[in-house]
Amino acid sequence: MAELIETMPGANTEPPVLLLQGTGGTNQEMLAFGRRLAPQSPLITIAGRQGEGQQRQYFSQTAVGPVDDQQVQMESLWLGQTVQQVCQSRHWDATRLITIGYSNGAAMAAYGLQSGHLPGKTAVLFRPLWLSVPQPQHRTDYQAWLSAGEHDPLVTVATVQRVAAACQKIGATTTLEMTGGTHQLTPQEVLAARTWLMVNAL
Repeated sequence: MAELIETMPGANTEPPVLLLQGTGGTNQEMLAFGRRLAPQSPLITIAGRQGEGQQRQYFSQTAVGPVDDQQVQMESLWLGQTVQQVCQSRHWDATRLITIGYSNGAAMAAYGLQSGHLPGKTAVLFRPLWLSVPQPQHRTDYQAWLSAGEHDPLVTVATVQRVAAACQKIGATTTLEMTGGTHQLTPQEVLAARTWLMVNAL
C-alpha cells in the first residue's frame, strides 16, 4: 500500500497536514493544494483503498445503495494507523495533525474526528458527505472548519450542517463557511480556510 502514500517535507516545528482527496483527485493535486493552505507544514496524502486509479475512494460511494458501515470503520482505522506510522517515522508531531479533506475525503475526515481514529486537534472539511458514527468520542479540544455550497448538487447545505452539528455534539468547536458555489471549490472559500488555519492552527 506504499504507493497510496506520498509526503512532502516541511518545517518539523509546524503541525503536519493530512490531505484526503475527493473521488477523481490525485495525490499530487492534494499536495499542491495542501501547500497553498499550509505553506510551511509537512504534508501527507493517503489515497483511498476502494476503487482504482483516479476513481479511488476512502469508502464506496454510489448514487444508489447504502454505505457499508463496516467498510467505513475499517478504512478509518487504517487511515488513523497509517498517518500515525508516517508521522512517527519522520518525527512529525501527530498530536498536532491538521486533517484537510474534500467530499469523500472530508466525510472520512469527519468520521475519523468523531470516532477518535484520527489524531490531532484540527480539521478542514470541504463539502463533507454524511456518515453515521456508531460510537462517537468526546473531543472538546478539537476544532473544525466546514464549507458548503448553496448550489452544490452532490452535497447539500443541510448535509454539511448535519456534519457540523455532529462535530459540535462531541464537543468540537465548529465554523461553517457558506458559499454561493456548486461542488467545485471557490477561491474565496479556499482563502477563508487558509485564513482560519493561520489564526487557529498554524
